[in-house]
Amino acid sequence: MKAVRIDQHGDGNVLQIAEVAEPELTDDRVMVEVTHVGLNHLDVWVRRGVDSHPFPLPLIPGSDVVGVRADTGETVVLHPGYGCEQCPVCDQGRHDLCRHYAIRGETVNGGMCQRVAVPASHLLPCPLPPSQAAALPLSLLTAWHMLVGRAGIQSGQTVLVQAGASGVGSLAIQIAKLHGAEVAVTASTAEKRDFCIGLGADHAWPYEDTRERVRSWTQKKGVDLVVDHVGVSTWNTSVRALARGGTLVTCGATTGHEAHIDLRILFFKQLNLLGSTMGSMNEMRDAWSAVMSGAVAPVVDRVLPMTRLAEAHALLETRAVKGKVVVEQDL
Repeated sequence: MKAVRIDQHGDGNVLQIAEVAEPELTDDRVMVEVTHVGLNHLDVWVRRGVDSHPFPLPLIPGSDVVGVRADTGETVVLHPGYGCEQCPVCDQGRHDLCRHYAIRGETVNGGMCQRVAVPASHLLPCPLPPSQAAALPLSLLTAWHMLVGRAGIQSGQTVLVQAGASGVGSLAIQIAKLHGAEVAVTASTAEKRDFCIGLGADHAWPYEDTRERVRSWTQKKGVDLVVDHVGVSTWNTSVRALARGGTLVTCGATTGHEAHIDLRILFFKQLNLLGSTMGSMNEMRDAWSAVMSGAVAPVVDRVLPMTRLAEAHALLETRAVKGKVVVEQDL
C-alpha cells in the first residue's frame, strides 16, 4: 500500500510517498481504511527531529486518524494514544503512565497511509463528518487531560488559555466552559481573538496585555488556572498571572523549553506547576462523550489532500491557521 513516510529528519521535502507493507490483520485486530487524518504540531516535531528525543525512523506520521472499518463499513475514529492495557498501571486507568504507552505517528506508525490494522478497543464511534472528527482526537485528549485530569477544573474558576486559537487552545476554551469556568484567552491578532470569543471565551486580548488585563479582570487576585503550551515566550506571564494557590498546567514548548522561575514566587504563592502529556484511554472516552453530546465541537481551518502534506506542515509552522488542518486520503 501507499503511505507518506519520514526516512530522515528535515524540511517538508522529507515527507515522501512510499510503498510499504500491508498492515498485518490478526484475530485481535480490525482493518480500517483511512479517509482523513488531522495534523498537530507533533507532526512538525517528528519531521524536524528533536534534540535528545529519538524517533523510530522510518516512520509513518499522523496521530488523528478517521476511517472506515472494513468488516462493518462503520466510520470510526482511532484513539491517538494507547497503553498496553495489560499492566497494573493500565488496570488502574492510567494508560498515559504505562511504560509502553504509544502515540500514533510518534512512537509507532500513524495514519498517513491507505489503511491500518488496530485492536477493536482502539476504536471510537464517529458522530461527525470524517473531516471534522479528524480535527479532534489528540488535541481533545491533551486539553481534557490538562484541565480535567491534571488541574481538576471546578465550576466558577477563572481560567486563562494561552494561544486560544490553536488546536489545543480552541478545545481548552470549550472544555473550560463546559465545566462552568470563566475563560480568558490570548491571541496574536484581532481576528483570532474574535474567533476565540465565538468559541465561548469571555475575554480575549493580545499576549503583551496579559498582566494588566488579568489584574483588571480578577481585581488583582490573579487567575485560578492557566493553560499553556506555548513555552518560553509565555512562561513568565503565565506564572505571574496566577492567584495564590493557582495552577499552571503545561503540555508543550513550541517557543522553547528552557523556562526559569523565581522560587520565591512559587513557594510564597503556593503555586501548582503541572506537566501534562496526552491522557488515558478512559479520559479519551470521557472527552469523546462530550463530542457525542455536541458539548465540544471541532474547529477545522481547512482540508487538504494527503499528497499536499508538506503544504499543510508549512501552514502549521507559520501559525497561519485557526484550529486544525486536516488531510484527506488521495494516495
